[in-house]
Amino acid sequence: MSDLEKLVEVSNHYGKAPDFVFAGGGNTSVKSASLLYIKPSGRTLGELQVEDFIAVDRKKVRKTLEKKYSTNPVKREEQVKQDLQDARLYFKPGWCGPRASVETALHEIIDHTFVVHTHPNLINGLTCGIKGKEVAAAIFGNEHIWVESTDPGYTLTNVLVKKLRAYQKKHSNKVPHIILLQNHGVFVSADTVEEIYAITRNLVTKIKKYIKQKTNVTQPLFDKNRLTIFSKEEISFLLNIISPTLRRCLRGNSRKIILFNDSPEVRMVVGSSNGRGVVTKGTFSPDHMVYCKEKPLWIESSSTRAETLERKVVSDLDKYIKTNNVEPKIVFIRGAGMLAIGDSYAEARISANAYSDFIKTAMHTSAFGGPRYMTKARVDFIESWEVEHYRRTLLSTTSQGRLHNRVAVVTGAGQGIGEGIARGLAKEGAHVVIADINTSTAEHVAEDLNSHYGLGTAAAVQVNVTNTRQIQKMVAKVVRLYGGLDILVNNAAILISGSTENLSDSQLETMTQVNYQGFFKIVRECAGILKRQSTPEFMSDILLISSKSGLQGSPANALYAGSKFGGIGLMQSFAYEFIEHGIKVNAICPGNYFEGPLWADPKNGLFVQYLRAGKVPEAETIDDVREFYMQKCLMKKGVTLADILKAVLYAVEQEYETGQAIPVTGGQIMLK
Repeated sequence: MSDLEKLVEVSNHYGKAPDFVFAGGGNTSVKSASLLYIKPSGRTLGELQVEDFIAVDRKKVRKTLEKKYSTNPVKREEQVKQDLQDARLYFKPGWCGPRASVETALHEIIDHTFVVHTHPNLINGLTCGIKGKEVAAAIFGNEHIWVESTDPGYTLTNVLVKKLRAYQKKHSNKVPHIILLQNHGVFVSADTVEEIYAITRNLVTKIKKYIKQKTNVTQPLFDKNRLTIFSKEEISFLLNIISPTLRRCLRGNSRKIILFNDSPEVRMVVGSSNGRGVVTKGTFSPDHMVYCKEKPLWIESSSTRAETLERKVVSDLDKYIKTNNVEPKIVFIRGAGMLAIGDSYAEARISANAYSDFIKTAMHTSAFGGPRYMTKARVDFIESWEVEHYRRTLLSTTSQGRLHNRVAVVTGAGQGIGEGIARGLAKEGAHVVIADINTSTAEHVAEDLNSHYGLGTAAAVQVNVTNTRQIQKMVAKVVRLYGGLDILVNNAAILISGSTENLSDSQLETMTQVNYQGFFKIVRECAGILKRQSTPEFMSDILLISSKSGLQGSPANALYAGSKFGGIGLMQSFAYEFIEHGIKVNAICPGNYFEGPLWADPKNGLFVQYLRAGKVPEAETIDDVREFYMQKCLMKKGVTLADILKAVLYAVEQEYETGQAIPVTGGQIMLK
């Protein structure tokens, strides 16, 4: 195995360990006689392959340590960045390519073959502790170098140069294997990866042993004896108000995604008497700063009145922005949990992971004199540092379709038209909740969408649209996963055909409950979320997937047509009621979708039902029934999923139609 292949192995090992690396942070390198191979900026350690590493000319990198740069920090960092770009082995004028890491020179000056830089929360408990430096001296003695907090990049490299020279002068040119960076992380270096593993294990073991020794004599950072956590029902009530309100108020070119987290460490914060003081005082490291901002927004949640709480959220957010000159990335709700906010699902997830790491680090600092926060000068530098903005941009970049970050619920999405709509919305950038009474089919669709478009694209939830409690649980899950709801597609329906005198009370009740009452119930339970977050820029949408039978009756079809006509009546009434809240309500009325299970199911499909009911005169076979209905359409073909999806997208994207029943029937139904 080559040294570069060994570097991949060690990079993947630590990159896949969440307690060592998150959000693509950390860095690794290996040296040959003339070249340094280093991880490119913004790439994730856990996924690196041999071809991903950037080769740089070691002599050119060394020259950056001798060169005089601008005294202006912004200009200096740009100059250094360009010189490191020019040091790449395959550099050509005008070629961008992956960036050489800003830490390239730092890796070069550490005179070991392999260098691994990570940010383990356990070790950062030490580096972010008030007494971290003196404890490190007691634990590691001459085995390490401690570097006080300083600006990363060029400044840190030059500080480390001086530290290394002083260390080597004192220790007969020996090169330390451990470099601890205050409020940053750790560098472990050695000439073999086996040594890297062994040194890191020893480092972690010693810190764990020290923490264990201090457990009985150190006061825990968070007050465990005064935990106050709300019930699931209370938390759902709070989230259904707070998250959609934040989505309405936060600015940007698209909706924000807001993830809820109530992990044990988060519950420790929101349930303790001193949690607010700990998390709102500052931040620990550049990674925490970049992905979570310096401080979170904290919301006290004592009110049980929706209107009062909503006003408080708006007021608290406004005060936060005026004080910090930035929108929050993390929001804590006392007694409930944490919200992580992102311009994409991936970014929100990274913010959540980063702040969970912050909490774990904070808890570890208890053994090292308590938390040492980054200084205002460090925070300001990171806030304006182009390098970190570049890294964050790479990690959060996603394809942005026409419905980027819109959250959609599609009922009956486990198969047929509902599945087709869900897939189409996901393709256009929406996050789609596959709501279906059949859990297995819903999960299959969701898993497939996530594999195609990325984690968080879809989620499955079991729901019977006639069951109010199940609908409420569905709404709660949607808000926990994404923060709100933008598009509600009521597609779930059943069809029972037959002559009027042959239909039973049970069939009448079932049809009415699913097709009519189900639509009413799901709109009733989702209305509060939709109303709370709609704005003139981002209106919300309710769509009923009706049928041509909702526009025109037909023989032996009274129950179905009646329920669909009733749905159109609800849709128009909802349109009148909700437009003042920025919600458009429309219906899509497809013609005959011959290829879906509604028509083609060999046991209960409409071809079979209509043949049995004698609805098509003189029809003797299923093919006769198909041909009869094909001829009814002027275009002589059935409607397709693509046809229906175009109508759905039109209804969502247009801004001047509500209360409309849009036919997609190939001319079979013509509106007057």
